Amino acid sequence: MNRIMLFITALLIGGCASIPSDLRTETEQTLLPFSSTVTTEPSGQIARWGGEIAAVSNLQQGSLLEVVEFSLNSRGRPVKTDTSGGRFRVLVSGFIDPAIYTPGRLVTALGAFSAIEEGKVGEQAYLFPILHSEQLHLWPEVKEPSTRHYSDDPFFFHRSFMMRPIIIVPANN
Repeated sequence: MNRIMLFITALLIGGCASIPSDLRTETEQTLLPFSSTVTTEPSGQIARWGGEIAAVSNLQQGSLLEVVEFSLNSRGRPVKTDTSGGRFRVLVSGFIDPAIYTPGRLVTALGAFSAIEEGKVGEQAYLFPILHSEQLHLWPEVKEPSTRHYSDDPFFFHRSFMMRPIIIVPANN
């Protein structure tokens, strides 16, 4: 009995808050936080960054994603808020289908911080940190619940039966 309980406990603990296997690092090394890109020279440090896709470009040497950075939760999923640390670009060797990796989808990338590239966001000049991706994880879209408003009346679906007029006739004495 104790072995069964131990096995069930191990399953529960192991499945609660773990990073997807494709985003785990092979060694126990410190990952470069996105906020450090301002003060750190790019030299191949391993980083795990995530956010919302802003644009996708397919180039001759691979694909390039422009991502609006958001902080990651304990599972490695970007948490979308009203503040961002900035933008970065992810260089992926191979083809990324823009019909799947659409703007607005959430991604997390694991790779090497290799360069800073000049670019533009609209008409503004911007310095993009470049992450050469070893792994790229596209998070499934979270469907919002239906916004149809139903009454809190427990007899909502039986309104025709319950809503018959009640006529009170005063008694003649």
